[in-house]
Amino acid sequence: MSKLVIFRGDDVESEIHLGSRPVRIGRDSRNEIVLDDKSVTRFHAEVRPENGGFVIVDMKSRNGVWMNGRQIKGKAPLMLGTTVTLGAYELALEDDVATDLDHDSAVQRSAVGSTVAAKHRRPTSQSSTQRWSTGSPASDAKRSAMFWSGLALSTLLLCGITYGVVRYMFRPAPVQEVAVVPPTPAPEPAPAPPPVDPNKEAIAQHLIDARAAIDSREYARAVRDHLTPVLELDPSNQEALDMKRQADEATASIAAAAAAAKAAAAAKEPAFVETPGITRRPGETQADYSARAGRIQTNFLEGNRSLEKQDYPLALARFQLIERDQKDYEGLEALIADTTAKQRKAVEEALEYGRRAEGNNKFADALKWYQAALRYDPSAAGARDKIAALTERVTNDGLALFSRAEVFRKRNLNAQAVELYKQAADLLPTSHEKHREALEWLEKLKS
Repeated sequence: MSKLVIFRGDDVESEIHLGSRPVRIGRDSRNEIVLDDKSVTRFHAEVRPENGGFVIVDMKSRNGVWMNGRQIKGKAPLMLGTTVTLGAYELALEDDVATDLDHDSAVQRSAVGSTVAAKHRRPTSQSSTQRWSTGSPASDAKRSAMFWSGLALSTLLLCGITYGVVRYMFRPAPVQEVAVVPPTPAPEPAPAPPPVDPNKEAIAQHLIDARAAIDSREYARAVRDHLTPVLELDPSNQEALDMKRQADEATASIAAAAAAAKAAAAAKEPAFVETPGITRRPGETQADYSARAGRIQTNFLEGNRSLEKQDYPLALARFQLIERDQKDYEGLEALIADTTAKQRKAVEEALEYGRRAEGNNKFADALKWYQAALRYDPSAAGARDKIAALTERVTNDGLALFSRAEVFRKRNLNAQAVELYKQAADLLPTSHEKHREALEWLEKLKS
C-alpha cells in the first residue's frame, strides 16, 4: 500500500495511507491533510488515484504546486520518490513496507531452518564403527554404547554450534524483527466530503467587500468591482441580488436629490439677460455669458480703432477673438474680409513707394517704406527681403555722414555738423551706438 509523507524541513509533519478516495490538502479544517500555514491556500491541492497510480492536482492555489523545481499546470503524475512542494511543506509518495514484512521474515526463517537441517544430516563413518567393534562382547557392548553416546553428544554440539553460527550470520535486521509482530490494520479513511466549489471562496470575499463599499456609500464601486463579478459566477446568488438592488436604489436616490437641488437652485436664479447679437451657449451661466459678451464688445471696439490707425495685424487679431466667442457678430465675416483687403493694399503701396525711393537713390526713404510694409503685414516676405538688403547699405551711409559731421564739429562748423548729424541719425538703426551719439551731439550743438 502506498502512503503520502509530508515534511516540513527535516521533520515529518504527517503520514496518510492512500486508497481509492481522493485526499485533499490545504489550510482548511475540512481537508484530509491540514497544513496550518499562510503559505498554503485553504484548498491547495488534491491527490487522486488514476490509472493504477496517483496524480496531484493544483486546486487553483495562490502559491502553486511545484514538482522538481517546476510549477505544475492542472495536474501531474505523482511518482515514488518525487518531491512535491506546497508552500513551506514538501510531500513524497512512498511504499509502506510494513504490510509485506511478515512474509519476508517467514521466508528468511525458513531459509535459516533449512540450512541448519541440512548440516545436521551428515553420514555416519563406517571406519569408526569398525574400530569400536573389536574385543569381547561385553566390552564391545560398552564401547558401542559409549560410541553412540559420544556421537550423539557430538552431533548435538555440532548442531548447536552450526545453529548459533547460522543464526549470527543470518540474523534479521532490527526493523524486520519488529515487523514480525502483525501490523495494526490501518483505519478506514473517513468518507470524503462533497466537492467544494472553487468559486465559493472568491464569491464570499466579493460579498464581504461589497458590503463594506455599500456601508461607505461607494455604491458604484460595490456594483462594478464586486457584485457584478459575483453575479457572473452565480446569477442566482440572492445576497448579491439584494445588495445590488440596495446599491441601485441608493444611487437613484442620490441622483434624484441632486436633480432636485439643481432645479431648486435654478428656480432661485434671476431671469437670464442676453445681449443682442450674442446667443447663449448650452449650460452657460449668467456670469459666464456676461463675461463672454463683455469680451466680444471690447474686442469689437478696439479692433475698429486699430483699423482706423492702419494697425491691421492688431485689428485682425481682435476680430479673430470675436469670431472664437461669437460667429458673425455684427457682420464680422465681412469686416475681416474688408480689413484683410485694406492690409494687402497698404503693403503693396508701401512696397511701390519703397522701390521708387530706392530708384532715386533715397535709400533711407526706401527703407522706411519697406519697414512700413512690414508693420502692415509682418508676414510680407517681399518687405522683409528689401529691408535686409538695404539695412547694411543705409547703415554704412549713416556712418559716413556721422564721420563727416565729426570733422565739421572739430572745425567749429557747427551748422554743417548739425545737418550731418541729423542725416546720420535718420539713416542709422536706433539700436546702433552711433545713432545715440548723433542725437547727443545734436542736442549739445543746438543749445
